[in-house]
Amino acid sequence: MWEQGLREMRGVDRLLAPLDRRRSPRSQTQARGQKAEMSPRPLRTRAWRGFRAVLCPVDFSEPSRLAFRYAMAIARRSNASLTVLYVNDPLLIAAATVALHDRHIAKRSKRELRAFTEATTRSHESPTPTIVVATGNPADEILARARRSHADLLVVGTHGATGADRLLFGSTTLSLLQRTSIPILAVPSPGETTSTAVPTSWPGQRMIAALELDSQAGHDLEIVTDLAAWFKTSLLLVHVVIAVAAPAWLTGDLTAHDRIRIAQAQQQLDQLAARARKRVKAETRVTCGQPADEIAAMAAAEQTGLVVTALKDRRGWFGARRGSVSYHVLSHAVTPVLAYPPQWRHR
Repeated sequence: MWEQGLREMRGVDRLLAPLDRRRSPRSQTQARGQKAEMSPRPLRTRAWRGFRAVLCPVDFSEPSRLAFRYAMAIARRSNASLTVLYVNDPLLIAAATVALHDRHIAKRSKRELRAFTEATTRSHESPTPTIVVATGNPADEILARARRSHADLLVVGTHGATGADRLLFGSTTLSLLQRTSIPILAVPSPGETTSTAVPTSWPGQRMIAALELDSQAGHDLEIVTDLAAWFKTSLLLVHVVIAVAAPAWLTGDLTAHDRIRIAQAQQQLDQLAARARKRVKAETRVTCGQPADEIAAMAAAEQTGLVVTALKDRRGWFGARRGSVSYHVLSHAVTPVLAYPPQWRHR
């Protein structure tokens, strides 16, 4: 019986041998592919030409005026087209038509928008913006106009108000962050002592790039490196290790665990910085805490002119709502935040 079993096993081996040979090259190919995926992809050497079409929605407020100035600065830098959009509230239009017996409110809005842009734009500045007025839900109309104009950047101003005004505008900003397929430059409201002019050197000598150390880290590094090279500034790569709340009797062990996590994150971030240094100057910083608070505090301490971050979705820093950390940073800082969707591919 033992000899019979041995002969059967040899017969099965002979029958399967051709299949094993067919599988072998494929297995080798898969192994090479896995190795290639694990090895870091070199950053591209061709310079990114910058944004091509900028869309800036405004609401005639001072924060939106400041956002318009940032939009002009970016459009001038890359010779991009610039569109300025105002969205009428359909309920207000209907009420004004009835109360004032004026059926030309929309046309008046366009005249007011043109006056707004002309008052903000100096005669020697370019490009000349395209004026557009729409009626409907603000977030829906902004995203629809971005698609029709092939915009690759939205520039929006955020209000520093509190209460109902902040809630209304905040819902639009957060909706844009959650739904956008292109980057958004969100410009915080100017403070009482903050100049409303955009510095000619903006964003300054260094910008902050907040990175997650996940499978998309290489893609994110390529984007922030391209942005830094285009802005002609250096990079401060930042990663925040999320602090875990724990009872007092666990604090000692948890602190040691956090130190290990920080050391590991620092090693990974240093490896990314080494790749970025082939094109721009790059430094690294790893902290522990709540990401939005740490990033906002670092931007204030470093006096940087720009924070760049990805809009992660349903994992990592951003939890269940995409854009929540970027919005939190905006509500706590006076630094513009450039947030881009995770799968965005710049042209």
